[in-house]
Amino acid sequence: MSVKKGKGPIYDPGLCRCCGIMKKCRVLNVEYDFMGVKEVYSDIMVDCFGLLLSHLEGKPTERLVCATCVMRLRDAHSFRQQVIRCEEAFLQIRMSEDPQKSESYSGIKVTVVKEEVYEPQPCSPTSPTGDTADTADDNHLNYASSDDDRPLLLKRKSEDINSKAEINNQPIDNIKKVKLDQKDVPTVKMINKRLPMSKVQQLMRERDPSYKIETNILTIVENSYVCPFKCRHNNLLCYYCGEFFHDPQLLRQHTAEVHHPRKFKVCNHRNIMVKLDMTRIDCRLCDVKIDTLDDFKLHITDVHNKIFYLDIKDVVLPFRLSKDELKCAKCDMVFPYFHALNKHMNQHYNNFVCETCGLGFVDKGRLGMHQLRHEIGDFPCEICGKVFKSDQNKEIHIDRVHRKRARVFCPKCDVRLMTHQQKLKHLVEVHGEEPLSFPCNLCDKVFDARRTLTTHRRKEHLRDFRYECSYCGHKFFTKFALNNHLPTHTGERNFKCKVCEKSYPRMKTLKDHMRIHTNDRRYRCHVCGLAFIQNCSLKGHMKSQHPEYG
Repeated sequence: MSVKKGKGPIYDPGLCRCCGIMKKCRVLNVEYDFMGVKEVYSDIMVDCFGLLLSHLEGKPTERLVCATCVMRLRDAHSFRQQVIRCEEAFLQIRMSEDPQKSESYSGIKVTVVKEEVYEPQPCSPTSPTGDTADTADDNHLNYASSDDDRPLLLKRKSEDINSKAEINNQPIDNIKKVKLDQKDVPTVKMINKRLPMSKVQQLMRERDPSYKIETNILTIVENSYVCPFKCRHNNLLCYYCGEFFHDPQLLRQHTAEVHHPRKFKVCNHRNIMVKLDMTRIDCRLCDVKIDTLDDFKLHITDVHNKIFYLDIKDVVLPFRLSKDELKCAKCDMVFPYFHALNKHMNQHYNNFVCETCGLGFVDKGRLGMHQLRHEIGDFPCEICGKVFKSDQNKEIHIDRVHRKRARVFCPKCDVRLMTHQQKLKHLVEVHGEEPLSFPCNLCDKVFDARRTLTTHRRKEHLRDFRYECSYCGHKFFTKFALNNHLPTHTGERNFKCKVCEKSYPRMKTLKDHMRIHTNDRRYRCHVCGLAFIQNCSLKGHMKSQHPEYG
């Protein structure tokens, strides 16, 4: 069965073309996204090994590759890139040691070269040596790459090395040992010289951006009094041992007394920025008091000659944690709890931008969670046309909305209910259980569901109105509210009554209008008992007939 996700089609099960095992597979020649990088597996095979697989234009089920083989392919590609970077660093060192030839070295680049193995041809009647004119031409050893876009790491001299005289006078083993063209490849004489390996090694490391990033973080943590930490559900965790803390002062004291900064390790595999409490960022190597991270960078490089790569963006999130007040270290904005402050940091560090909506995020992990909102499902409802990401969600929608079939079971009786909230209410009213309560710590309101409490906090206290109108700049809490607002600018009236053919800009207005045709008088006056179809009619009635109740 084929399931299409946001990152490309997935076939489960499928036959892998690389290992021959039935597994969950991807398509070889379809573009996928991996940690923000586009990859096509068939292109990587050609790039790494020169393997051009057949029948890549057939059915998708005939050109699949499993996740295990994809991981091995990525490792091979990464190793190839690593070797190329190291060879470029090697040549750069040799160029700096030999200034006279550095100008001629500057055009040299690095790639992998495929060598052809010489195989002797069978003797021909036309020649006692077994060589004809055509055979002699075919015996030329060509070590140049067939891809003109790739520069050569090693270039074999191809002129006059396979002539009849050389083949006749030398054994086959000597023919393979072709001399290098000293003019084209200036690295030949360098092999005999002794290299400053520490310099080469350092240069090779610095070609990897992740090395510079890790070095910068270690320099900050090991030479200052900053406190690295993690977070989970608004709780602060020690970066080293994971112990929970509610008071930032206790976290700082625990980190300073229990853990040595030299045991700090960067978790590169998590693809997240390191959170640092910079309440105190003084230098450990001297008594200088430092207030900002930029001042620390200048101090540690100028005074103590520490390595800090200023050409690399900061990969740390600065915080100044306090028990009484959570304030942003960048703009001094105050937040009621840490999760809101942590989310706010996306506004200051737009390292990864969503291509769909343009929102920026601190790291790849946050971007990946956000992009799930933009995924379009492949399972439309046949009744109303609404699209879902899975067949199960579609069936739940049909049962609840169209068939009015209850799918939630009571754990204490055989009653079925429509929603989880109805189940909780049933347990309280029928079985006498204590009702759940979720009080807001910022006001006196109490809610019966955690989701309702979260929505209340975001809307009332954080004012998290993330959906902005492109016409007037007005912000809304939900996308639904934004869509209801847009017709005031566009003038669209897409919702049409099937009875009288009147059109309306919003679905809610159309539903209110349909009650005219069904004579649904749901709004009743509590004074005189007169009923009305629309709420606005009831308000007008109360204002004119019963002003004393207004």
